[in-house]
Amino acid sequence: MQIEKITKPAQTIVSMSTHISHEHIPNYIGTSFVDLLEYIQKNGAELVGTPFISYLNLDETGNAKDELLAVEIGFPINQEIPSTEKFQSYVLPGYQAVRTLYVGDYEELTDSYKELVDAIKQENGIFTFRSYEYFLTDASVPLDDQETMIELTYRPKRKDLLTT
Repeated sequence: MQIEKITKPAQTIVSMSTHISHEHIPNYIGTSFVDLLEYIQKNGAELVGTPFISYLNLDETGNAKDELLAVEIGFPINQEIPSTEKFQSYVLPGYQAVRTLYVGDYEELTDSYKELVDAIKQENGIFTFRSYEYFLTDASVPLDDQETMIELTYRPKRKDLLTT
């Protein structure tokens, strides 16, 4: 598995967020993408990147901390649009991450998370308990050939705290 360090620039997004159990995620992703695309078009914005799902409540190993996953599903867009109770549009701040390309059935990508957490430790970083998964292929591609870019966010350890 090839892992690289990246610095992701700030980007304008529109998203939907919820707490959901693992087994309901595939259906939620599909309906959310349709709802988000309709909202983007209705408000005259354009897609400028790949759709993503972000997991916000991970533990130090990259697994879900709770039974219900806190997820955000969104699209990068070219301009901020009005936010509502259902849709949030804002500038997502830039972040540092390690990432890898996973090819295969989405249900089996947990080993990639472990390797990415290990890579953060090797970088002397601190995992910030958030991941982004970017779907590079659509549902027409067979499960074994699905491509997902996985990014785990981190921050460097503060050296000034270690020298006291």
